[in-house]
Amino acid sequence: MNKVVSDIRLFLFTCSGEDNYILKRCNWGIQKRFALIGFFVLLIFIGCFFSATLFSYSLFQGARWTSVPIGVLWGAIVVNMYLLLLHTISPAIIPLACKKKNKKENFSNTDEKPRFFTLSMFSRLGFMMLLAIIIAQPLNFSILSSTVKTHLEKHKIQERVKLYSLTNAHLVKSEIQNQKDFNDKVISRLKSEELQLFEGHLKSINIKIQNDKRFIATASKRMQQLSEIDSHVFLNKKENQKKTTLINEIEALLDAQISSDEDLISNLNTIQVSGMLKSDFDNYKSSFVKLVTEKVENYNKLNSLLEKSNFYIKTIQLLLIENPISWIITIIVCLVFLLPIYFKYKARDISAKLFIENQKDKPELIRLREELINTKDFTWLERKIKTINIREIRTSDYYFQRMLIEHKIILEEYDETKKTFSKLLTNNIKRFNRNSLSRLLPLLEKLKRIDLLKYQELSRKILTEYKDEVVIKYEYWLDCPFRTKRVHQSTIVENQVGLLDFVYNSENEEEI
Repeated sequence: MNKVVSDIRLFLFTCSGEDNYILKRCNWGIQKRFALIGFFVLLIFIGCFFSATLFSYSLFQGARWTSVPIGVLWGAIVVNMYLLLLHTISPAIIPLACKKKNKKENFSNTDEKPRFFTLSMFSRLGFMMLLAIIIAQPLNFSILSSTVKTHLEKHKIQERVKLYSLTNAHLVKSEIQNQKDFNDKVISRLKSEELQLFEGHLKSINIKIQNDKRFIATASKRMQQLSEIDSHVFLNKKENQKKTTLINEIEALLDAQISSDEDLISNLNTIQVSGMLKSDFDNYKSSFVKLVTEKVENYNKLNSLLEKSNFYIKTIQLLLIENPISWIITIIVCLVFLLPIYFKYKARDISAKLFIENQKDKPELIRLREELINTKDFTWLERKIKTINIREIRTSDYYFQRMLIEHKIILEEYDETKKTFSKLLTNNIKRFNRNSLSRLLPLLEKLKRIDLLKYQELSRKILTEYKDEVVIKYEYWLDCPFRTKRVHQSTIVENQVGLLDFVYNSENEEEI
């Protein structure tokens, strides 16, 4: 059981984005805080996974095996961005040179309390809140979509009428044009008595065309009124009643229109005309039936298309407007994103407080922590870090231990780099000296036969000049390799007193 708890704890440490080795050396209070951060990060991954999976499942109409990889990928992306944000609000571990022109001291004080609500922090929190709101909406859709089913059906009616009016407006215009052309033929070719008789056959068609014109005009007017009402985000009781009345009215208009289309098709087949206009009437009737049939088919296609759509975005809009629980879920998701940031920000305060309480009797350790936070004696700090045994230090200050370990690693690696640098340059100088002497010595032998004294003089100079030397890297900084404070350059006064002052002060500084 203890092993299981330990494995879970280490897994949560990993989720928090911090070092497991250091956290295991901290006390239980610090471990609980970072485990809690890791738990919230794990919740964020799970929430992102389900959110992206549900969204892609709805988008691709049930493509399960496509949705799961998308959910895993999206969760991993968001969690990595979130961990990066958590790292940016951690205290500075490595000393940083201050960028202010009028301030040359190094800045690495983790005990200083910088302002939390800065412009940078606002921008990062705003980005995370935007992610949280986006992630919350698929969860709202999956949990609460059934609560706005009635409102969604009303929206479908609006869309059905709007699309029917748009797609069939040109068909109604064609009906009117055909009617006008046929009426012109009838007037020009029939007498008044025959015309009255013929108009009786056309009565049902003329009434249908007038009804179609009236439907297009009325539906457009009612849809415009609905659009004006929908332009308000939140509706009062009176506006809701008016909206419901308008939707019921346009639904009744649409049903009557579809019913009249179907009835007219069956009635036209019973109308027969004889005489000289029989051929023209049959053509007119078949053309009219074709137009009406096309309207019915358009409606059936639109209706099928609307029934297949889940109106994903509209459902989310309706949930945010009509259902307060959707806002509660969104706020909870936002809190899940915000709380780890707050816990991480406060972790340094708790770590510092526990350190002060537990290490009162260890002045050497207290000084080491103070020097790491705000270095004043670089030589002492470097010597102390290199000689100290980190395994023997156990404190509650996670950031102090991390600073100490990382400083030690950097200093040791820097020393190795300097040794390698020195070795390479020393070998290069030796190689250069040997190559140079190999070219000069034969010439000196020739000079020896000509002028022995000159030979001896030049030999001493050349051997002195090409003497092998050990090259040591010169340091321009007091706290190499962190490079936050330069070595003070003394000004030499060009007299005997200035020279002595420079020599003795330089020796004292080196001893310090």
